[in-house]
Amino acid sequence: MNPLDFLGLPLMACLLLIVVHCQFGLHVIQRNVIFVDLTLAQCAALGATVAFMQGHLPGTLGAYAWSLGLAWAGALALSLIRFAPKNVPHEALVGVLYVACSAGGVLLIDSAPQGAEHLKQMLTGSILTVTPEEVLKAALIYTPIIGLLHLASRRGWMAGNGGRAWLIDLLFYAAFGVVVTSSVAMAGVLLVFSFLIIPAVCGKLLANSLGRQWAWGIALGGLASLGGLLLSLWADTSPGATLVTVFAVVLLLVMVVPRLVMSVAVRRHAVWLSVRTAAVAVGVSLAWLAAQPRADQPLLDVAEKAMPALQSVYMRTDERDAIADSQAYVKRYAGELDKLSERERNSRWMGTDDDETVRRISSFQQSYNEMIKGEQFVMQETRARARERLRWPVTLILMMGMSGYLLRNRLPLRR
Repeated sequence: MNPLDFLGLPLMACLLLIVVHCQFGLHVIQRNVIFVDLTLAQCAALGATVAFMQGHLPGTLGAYAWSLGLAWAGALALSLIRFAPKNVPHEALVGVLYVACSAGGVLLIDSAPQGAEHLKQMLTGSILTVTPEEVLKAALIYTPIIGLLHLASRRGWMAGNGGRAWLIDLLFYAAFGVVVTSSVAMAGVLLVFSFLIIPAVCGKLLANSLGRQWAWGIALGGLASLGGLLLSLWADTSPGATLVTVFAVVLLLVMVVPRLVMSVAVRRHAVWLSVRTAAVAVGVSLAWLAAQPRADQPLLDVAEKAMPALQSVYMRTDERDAIADSQAYVKRYAGELDKLSERERNSRWMGTDDDETVRRISSFQQSYNEMIKGEQFVMQETRARARERLRWPVTLILMMGMSGYLLRNRLPLRR
């Protein structure tokens, strides 16, 4: 099956969300209320949690009404922030509203069945399982809102003073709440915030006019969405978290790459700095290996995972075979553990098994966990014993490298 056939609808949903949220994001950045989207999204998520506790299924009218109601309540609170004392930063009050809604959601689902799954759903969403009906409904909601926002921006209706300014803020946040309520149900709180801020910031960095900033944000957001969905499918990771990570990487590239392209000196400095940083990291890792060969060695672990043949440099054949056997057993036990966990979730949620069967499943899970820990201990001990043999060769290499550095940089050389 072609991956694009499977990812076509999620990609369409991402593009729709980016088109709308990038436009709102440009206005949010202009108003300097960056975390408004995150706060309104959390208000909508709190409403969805209240609906979940009352038995309303996701996607139903009751769940949408609760989410929209709490989002509009948050919009009213945000519009009143402009009347706060001048010595109180507005962003501080926005943050207080966000953490209050987050804490309220955690308190509500703390004792609920499948509460952790609901919380994860609210944070990362389920963009891969979006339906055509959800995309069509969101498009019908977004189209008039984005049209009115564009018209208000063109005619200068977004500016005002006194009571008119409060009314403009209230209408802006209320429209934003309608958008966010639909967006959170599809994409989750974190991804909605990424759609709002990151494409808009990329547009700000690459263009000056509002129209070009919007175009750049949509283009880069679409590329990031396609890359994130493909990476999630290939690596079998959470699509929401993967998309957020890819969007952050795209923003980093937009900030760094133009500077590197424009200046040869900057490119040379960046390359030289990267080489020196890598050399320092390798030196520190070797020193740590010489001092504590049995301790965790992050850099060496990463190198061995990228190049498994590196273990043959310091491990004997029997040690490599022992580690390979333990890895095979860990994979087997983890597979059995996943099957038991899936059955336990179905039993607790759907009631397919009695209490005695559930207790037996839990007992088997503990047994498999203990066996996995035993195999991991075997791998760790085998690796530690092999690395202990590296202590003196590594110490000798460090001493030779330090001596060469001192001779090169400290002692005067004759021509």
